[in-house]
This record gives sequence, structure tokens and C-alpha cells, in this order.
Amino acid sequence: MPTNYQLPVLLYHRIVNQNCAIGKHKIYVWEKEFEKQMLYLHQQNFQCITFEDLQKDPIQNLNKKVILTFDDGYVDNFDIAFPILKKYDFKAIIFCVSKTTNNTWSNAEGEPAVALLNKTQAIEMRNYGIEFGAHTQTHPNLLLCRATEIKREIEGSRKDIENLLETQVISFSYPFGACNKLIKKTTQDAGYKFAVSTNKGASFFSEDPFQIRRIEVTPKTSLRSFKKKVSGYYFSSNTFFLLRFWTKKKRV
Repeated sequence: MPTNYQLPVLLYHRIVNQNCAIGKHKIYVWEKEFEKQMLYLHQQNFQCITFEDLQKDPIQNLNKKVILTFDDGYVDNFDIAFPILKKYDFKAIIFCVSKTTNNTWSNAEGEPAVALLNKTQAIEMRNYGIEFGAHTQTHPNLLLCRATEIKREIEGSRKDIENLLETQVISFSYPFGACNKLIKKTTQDAGYKFAVSTNKGASFFSEDPFQIRRIEVTPKTSLRSFKKKVSGYYFSSNTFFLLRFWTKKKRV
């Protein structure tokens, strides 16, 4: 495998099948598109792994492997995404906001009110093999919080989920992908082993397991684009095409 291969870590939020469920931030994927994406992974013999798998075997062969992550913990992750994941025997990671029952942080920004997973749903998913990670207690931008608030949000969400599911929580997702040295250190000190951002982070997450960059899947992601996103060369190929574009532009 070429040395620039990167384990694809995909970022999802909601999986929907009704127009009334979508919001202006486009943090959703249509059910039929998600089904196509999972079918492609299945047909290409991909294995969906979790951070718990990597903790058990950090030196495993990562070729044809992908990590599926879902931020916030919306109820449609159970109602719509979960049956599709089970259909193909796939696992995923859901990062939950632990101190609210719906998406209160985004309602004022035009997003429809959406329920989050309840205890019964989360336990069923956990028993199947879904990993649950933390996503703070109330979904603040941690860059705008005082140190005491950062500590409470990060430590508290881990304890909340561990108490709810009676399982160890080893992974964390920064709301809005917002982090700095203090936030990353607080996350590490809280006992997490992995933390994910959005599209910012080290080229290889083994270089910095506390700022793992992810590839977002949106309603505009075509199947052709999805194939690139799970290829293992998405970031490097984007750099290649960008350099080629600017080289051609300078020649004109």
C-alpha cells in the first residue's frame, strides 16, 4: 500500500427521508443515497471498524477499512441508518450530546427540532456493536468557553454516557470541529484515547489521535464523489488536483 494512504474517517449527522426533516445547514444525507453508499462499501468488501477496534489492534492492515461516524446522536440514526448498517453487517461510531433530548443548540439557527437517541435505542445499538463516543453535554463551541466550562463539558459527557450505557467511552468529537491545545489536553486528561475534528488535523491520525480529521458526507455527495472519499487518498488527491489546476492556470 502506498505510504500516502489514509484510513477514511467519514462524518455524517442525520439520515433523512422527508423534506420536512431537512434544515439550512445541509447536515443530512437522504436515506436512498446512504443505502447506495453502504451497498458500494459492501460490494467492494470494505470493513467498517471503530476506534475500539483500533485500540485492540492498532497495527492491523487498514486497507479496505473505513470508519463511519455520526455526530450529535439524532433519532434517525436509529430509525433509518441503523437498519441499513445491520443489513450489511456494518458498525459505526455515534458521538452523543448527553444533557439534552433534542438539538437545542441549532434550533435558533433555522434547523428543525429533532429528537436525540433515548436510552433504550442507544442500548440496542450498543449491544449490536455500535461504539458510542462523547460530543459534550450541551454542544457549545469550546473555543468560546472558559477552561472550567471546557473541563465540565468534556469530562461530564463521558461520565454521562458511561453511566447510561455501562460501558467505557474512549472517543470524543469536538463540536463544530473546534479545538486548540487546551481543549485537546483536557480531552486527553479526561481519559479519552481518540478525538475527531472535521476536515482539519494531521495527515495521518496516528500522528495526532486527538485531532483526527474527517471527510464529511453531505446531500451533494454523489456516488462518484463518495468513492473518492473512501479511497484512502481523498486529501492527497485533492491536493494533487488543486496543484494541477494552479499549474495550468499559470501557463495560460
